[in-house]
Amino acid sequence: MTRTRFILPLIPMLVSALWAQNATPKVSVARWPGDRVAAVSLTFDDGIDSDLDHAGPILKKHHLSGTFFVATGLGPWEKRKAEWKQLAADGNELGNHTVHHPCLLPEITPHSQDYTPEMMEAEIKDAAREIQQATGSQRGLTFAYPCGNMSFGKPADEVRNAALYARYIAENSFGARAYEGGSPQGPEDVNVLAVTDLGFTADKDFPALLDMARPALRAHNWGVYCFHGVGGDWLAITPETLDELADYYERHSDIWTATFGDVLRYIQESKAAGIRVMQSDASSVTVSLAWPLDKKIYDVPLTLKVQVQQGWKNVTATAGSRALKATISDRTRGTVVLVDVPAGTGEIKMAEQP
Repeated sequence: MTRTRFILPLIPMLVSALWAQNATPKVSVARWPGDRVAAVSLTFDDGIDSDLDHAGPILKKHHLSGTFFVATGLGPWEKRKAEWKQLAADGNELGNHTVHHPCLLPEITPHSQDYTPEMMEAEIKDAAREIQQATGSQRGLTFAYPCGNMSFGKPADEVRNAALYARYIAENSFGARAYEGGSPQGPEDVNVLAVTDLGFTADKDFPALLDMARPALRAHNWGVYCFHGVGGDWLAITPETLDELADYYERHSDIWTATFGDVLRYIQESKAAGIRVMQSDASSVTVSLAWPLDKKIYDVPLTLKVQVQQGWKNVTATAGSRALKATISDRTRGTVVLVDVPAGTGEIKMAEQP
């Protein structure tokens, strides 16, 4: 009887151990690349002189990339096109903000109440063509709504025109940023044609701007800043403020600071990717991946989280003959391996190394 009582408590432990040896590893896409805690994008509207004079150099100083939504007909674009091209060559994103920046605010001209569908379509299509020709990029464009308005035309036509506006954007962009949304978002609830920003930034100092992003950082979400002037132009912040903010995000590498387009690419790729464990044993795992999105546009690597057998200490990962970055990130609840997988990779093999 005593021996039976001794053996019975061991049975669940033996069952658990056998299950662990035979269980299929869990594979998922990390919420953000490298399993970082959150994502942040620094975006700048209108395509104005202070973008080139101050914002671009500050981002370059801190090894960061931003998104500059340019209105190609406002003047600074045409007069300083070589500098805009260089800004893109430095790793920044140039996005579409229409040709002439029409919106519904009465103090802004041209006034989009006066626009027909044909006029608004031309604003979006012509700016897209101009930006793509200048940069030579085939990665697709993102869009930002002038003044945050998502329609045009007379009030009686705004509902119908809102649908047309969305169609024109979708035909020329793979995502769009709204304005003064005041909230962060997680990958699961992003509206790709109306990604909200963190709110009004003009005249704010560094502590106030950092406070705007704290809800996103705490919730492991995406915070999108929308700036206009930097040390000049309109709705401005000071260069010193942007420098402090950029310095903070450069030093906090656990926050993924990336262009608006690249964060959106990662989110959409994560949702669309097909992942299947092909085979596994105590010392190896083979994973098959499918990438159904347009490979010219969606080219950001994904980070896979692979829960392998307890006890793995060293790991290698390969895609064909190419070695991939693989790190063990968590041993508290099993062993989790992070693998950075280039877009389009069909199969990866992981193995424990002695």
